Amino acid sequence: MRDKTKFLKVLVVCFVLSTIIFGSLGVVGYLMYGGNLMSQVTLNLPLQNISTKFEICMTLVIPITKYAIIISPIATALEDKFARDNNGLRYLVPTGLVACSAVIARSVPFFGYVMAFIGAFLSVSASILFPCLCYLKINQASRKWGLEHVAILVILVVGIFVAVTGTFVSVRDIVLHI
Repeated sequence: MRDKTKFLKVLVVCFVLSTIIFGSLGVVGYLMYGGNLMSQVTLNLPLQNISTKFEICMTLVIPITKYAIIISPIATALEDKFARDNNGLRYLVPTGLVACSAVIARSVPFFGYVMAFIGAFLSVSASILFPCLCYLKINQASRKWGLEHVAILVILVVGIFVAVTGTFVSVRDIVLHI
């Protein structure tokens, strides 16, 4: 950003808009399908339509691109460590990572539940709880009781609730499917 003083405003606007958009989509989805709403949106679509098949294929693009973005730093670190001068190994490292993760995903019968556990426990901790706690520790001015402090505490309470609830549900699902 050219003017770094406006970063907080941009951040707040982006989060508010994202919350409004995703929240309204969730409400509209619930109003459309009611209590019959399935966990994956694509499972609610009529399978006989060609447009549904196209929509399902398009939803596959998102996880495929996210996977490439997530695995890229790991592959780069491994390439730098093991395949510094060998171009053949530079191509085998990312391919091997993808192959290993595919084998793991296929060999664990309840892989989705394991991923739900990781998401509920680790992702909430890394993206909600730890940043708030670090901010409170680093920023001495936030120790004064004010609106900012109350907002951070509300975020922490909601984050702890989501982490505990999600972890409990995912562990319960894993135990039920063992």
